[in-house]
Amino acid sequence: MRDSRPVTEPAPAEKRSDAWLWTGLLLGPVAMGINTVVGYTAAHWTVDTARKAPSFLISAIDFCLCFLAFFISLAMHRRFQDAEDDAPIDGRRQFMAKLAMALSLLSALLVLAGTLALITLHPTD
Repeated sequence: MRDSRPVTEPAPAEKRSDAWLWTGLLLGPVAMGINTVVGYTAAHWTVDTARKAPSFLISAIDFCLCFLAFFISLAMHRRFQDAEDDAPIDGRRQFMAKLAMALSLLSALLVLAGTLALITLHPTD
């Protein structure tokens, strides 16, 4: 049976908050992926030249991106913290903000683990 209620277009503020939520959700895993791919590529150069500074710079930039994702998610969580969990739209946004915070922290831990491997290994290993 079709729903007879008209479909309403979301307000511009809701569209902006959804965009921020998606940014917070995806920025951490993207930073972790960048760290993996670019860090792996830079590892060969680090071994050849015995310079770790560019690899540390890559990890620092990706770590900052993970924290940026966390702070975006935290801001969105604070914005929707009064929403009921069973509310159709704001409850989903609150869940999405919590999930984004968890993903950004997990991504930061994985970036940190890659950096620890870089710290413990010597260039000729």
